[in-house]
Amino acid sequence: MSVEIIDLTEERCPMTLLLAKRASRVLHISQSLTFLVADLISVNDMKAYFLRQGMLVDVKQYAEIYHVTIIKE
Repeated sequence: MSVEIIDLTEERCPMTLLLAKRASRVLHISQSLTFLVADLISVNDMKAYFLRQGMLVDVKQYAEIYHVTIIKE
């Protein structure tokens, strides 16, 4: 199983959230998707949105880049 990673480090809110929403539409049950994000505001917006959608959300920070992984339940 491959891990799909989408680099959104060049984007800022609201574009980060919009692009993440679009990408998440194709997920099936138990599939995951990881976004690379540079700013904490975008991370918080994404986390809140995906939790409201009933997805699992895991955020890890590596240096100055956040890895936001979502899993559709």
